[in-house]
Amino acid sequence: MLSAGFYSRADSSIIDNEMTTIKRQDLPTGLWVVATPIGNLGDLSERARAALKQADAILCEDTRRTANLLAALNMNLKVGSASVRMPKLERLDAHATPGRLNAIVERLRSGESFAMVTDAGTPGISDPGAVLVSLARKAGIPITPVPGPSALSAFLSVSGIQETGFTFRGFFPRSKGDRIRELELIQETEISTVFVWFESPERIVEAIELISEEIPDCHIVAAKELSKIYERFFAGEAPRIADAIREEVKREGARGEWCFLVSLGGVNSKTEVQQKSSEWVKALQCLLEVGASASDAAKQISRHFDVSRNEVYESALRLLGKKK
Repeated sequence: MLSAGFYSRADSSIIDNEMTTIKRQDLPTGLWVVATPIGNLGDLSERARAALKQADAILCEDTRRTANLLAALNMNLKVGSASVRMPKLERLDAHATPGRLNAIVERLRSGESFAMVTDAGTPGISDPGAVLVSLARKAGIPITPVPGPSALSAFLSVSGIQETGFTFRGFFPRSKGDRIRELELIQETEISTVFVWFESPERIVEAIELISEEIPDCHIVAAKELSKIYERFFAGEAPRIADAIREEVKREGARGEWCFLVSLGGVNSKTEVQQKSSEWVKALQCLLEVGASASDAAKQISRHFDVSRNEVYESALRLLGKKK
């Protein structure tokens, strides 16, 4: 059965109940953004299947991978003596040139219908697709989402995180410097306390270990190979999860895509730390102004604000002009 979102110009059915007759139909003009399975082929919806069969062309990251997907779904088989004409596969990845994108837009304007997919999941969610969607919308071309699998929503649905807001950051940075800056940024923001990233199997251990070092009190949830046979989940405080993932990769090898989130929860953000620092510095100034020695002031501030006595003493000496 076709979903109500598809309209036939010739026939009212594409597949009969016995799956014995398949008829080619036209998909309404426009760009159809189609979600494909992230692992389990059973997750492809009938609506997505219909769009892939009816489109004039399928735009994809890798024509070989998409061809394998269609073959695995038995979507390029002969039915009886008739051959089903499948749409042409055309490459459209993150490196598509402006000329290539504009050419696709012109074809859409001329009346063609395209289904756009990525290697797995939903186009435009840390996958190619957003640029074409933007250009097509500016050109007045109808754009229709065909919802389905998404690693992001699938992961969050089983994370157990109760906060209603989260920030998706795409793929975790590659270099250590960029990663540290990323962690500094999330501790400074007040928009949310839950942050989600994708990561490759080759870098997941290094990423989680760094988080464990920089924000040891944070809560981490990580998932490997969502919807696939080796699906695994890890949840807990950062140091424990770093150990668990390190052992997982050591035992199973560096394979499988990962999603992970960091929940700062009760962890002090940099803003909170700075506020606390400002409070004890003001108290220190007051003590010094009434004649307390650097040593005595450091002792009192350290006790009341739970801050290093040496740090306070150094600050007191600077305030008294005895140290630069």
